[in-house]
Amino acid sequence: MNTGIRRWLLAIYVVIACGLILLPIAIVVLTSLTNADYISFPPQGLSLKWYAEVLSDPSWMHSLRTSLAIAALVTGIALLGGVTAALGLRLARGAWATGLQMLFLSPLMLPTIIIGLAVLRFYQSAGVPASVLTVALGQAVIATPYVIRLVLASLVGADPNLERAARNLGASRWRTFWRVTFPLARHGIVAGALFAFIVSLDDVNIALFLSDIHTTPLPVALFSYIEQNADPLGAA
Repeated sequence: MNTGIRRWLLAIYVVIACGLILLPIAIVVLTSLTNADYISFPPQGLSLKWYAEVLSDPSWMHSLRTSLAIAALVTGIALLGGVTAALGLRLARGAWATGLQMLFLSPLMLPTIIIGLAVLRFYQSAGVPASVLTVALGQAVIATPYVIRLVLASLVGADPNLERAARNLGASRWRTFWRVTFPLARHGIVAGALFAFIVSLDDVNIALFLSDIHTTPLPVALFSYIEQNADPLGAA
């Protein structure tokens, strides 16, 4: 099989794969544009009334602002802990270093519903009330490993002697990080921040346990709404 045919087959495969991934999203979007008062596909007429209803409802806007605030906090916490842990793990050697890396990445191996329940029991035993910060700390448990993994991947092949040279030439630890380490790891740091933000916005299981009526993120509000309603507002 020549190279041209292989490229065409690869292109067809990629188009089909992307189509299968995007098709459910396209169906949800088209469903949200219906003019009917019930879920229908294809949509019965086109209208933006469901979007207008969402944007004019204070409860949905409050949930959206809460989700964005939580996601911003999760991103900051995950970056602070994840980048620090990745820099330490990068220099570690031996079997204990592998064990530490597995420990830091272990939340990715556990169901998020178990993590949510465990954090809830901890908050209850410590008498900590629900708030934006407590939800963010719970979600940071699953967001931080993404930052660690991506920063470690971006530093593979980076020469640690560059940082040692900067320190030997009189640069402070912060200046060494900002002028030497950060440029080497910036792609992993940016990708980790995006992953942490998206993981927080998409999380239902942990937020469902840790939130209350005053701090209800958008995914939890949507989950509760579609359990009791069958109109296109949930799709919007």
